[in-house]
Amino acid sequence: MLNLRWLFPVLLLTVLTAGCDREEEAIPAYLHVESFELQATNPGTHGSISEKITHARVFLLDKITGESHSLGVIELPATIPSLATGEQEVTVDPMIKANGNTLFLQVYPFYNRFKKDITLLPNEVTTVSPVTTYINNAKFEFVEDFEGPGHLFEVDRDDNSETELVLSKDDVFEGEFSGKIVLDSANNVVVTASNYVYTLLYSDVGKVFMEVNYKTDVPLEFGVLNIDALGNEYPNFEFVVLAKSEWNKIYFDMTEIIATASFNRFVFVLRAGIPFENGKPTRNHAEIYLDNIKLIHF
Repeated sequence: MLNLRWLFPVLLLTVLTAGCDREEEAIPAYLHVESFELQATNPGTHGSISEKITHARVFLLDKITGESHSLGVIELPATIPSLATGEQEVTVDPMIKANGNTLFLQVYPFYNRFKKDITLLPNEVTTVSPVTTYINNAKFEFVEDFEGPGHLFEVDRDDNSETELVLSKDDVFEGEFSGKIVLDSANNVVVTASNYVYTLLYSDVGKVFMEVNYKTDVPLEFGVLNIDALGNEYPNFEFVVLAKSEWNKIYFDMTEIIATASFNRFVFVLRAGIPFENGKPTRNHAEIYLDNIKLIHF
């Protein structure tokens, strides 16, 4: 005979399990974030609006409840699912690869964050196209766009006039001119420095970045000469870019160089050379192009 005492619990468990299966899962909304656009505010001050904003940090703020939600760091452009729906304020922070390295991915301190009110609906895609500008209190110590009759990097440090940095129309990133250096097997090294000595006290300037557009056949180094009261120079070359056949943009974080320097006077230097293998140059001819070299701090 069937024992009914055990049947009821089994039936109850079946009903409860079926009820759980019928519970509706939350349907996410989707936020699509386009690539950033850097807009001009005062071209006479900040120069070019070329940028290489590769990533973004994204937040949502619920306009009704006041709850905030982090959607994390994303590579742009990207579509992100969000369980937070309804009226939201989206905040998008522009991020760059400092020193060209993903390991040093950071929010760029001299670009403004982007904010916008949006409505996120379940199973629908909402698109935002973030824009940014340079922050108002960014100080441009120099902007070299190679459009004038001369330029800031005219000091020859290799004692070879055949390897100087000159204005050129041969391969222009934007505008009418770029800076150009030509190397060959007989003139295979260049060292050139800024015309001026810049006074930078870390307690005053805080974050310090150098922006550069470049295209080069050979590795290219950027650094500083730290100068004491007697004129003695202490070199620090920390940044290297490898050969690049197309124009590229890089952001050098020079904060630590400035912060740890023994003195507050600096000359900015770039140097390059044709590599050698087995005592012979790896190439007989090399060209280096530069544009929009900026030194920025607070």
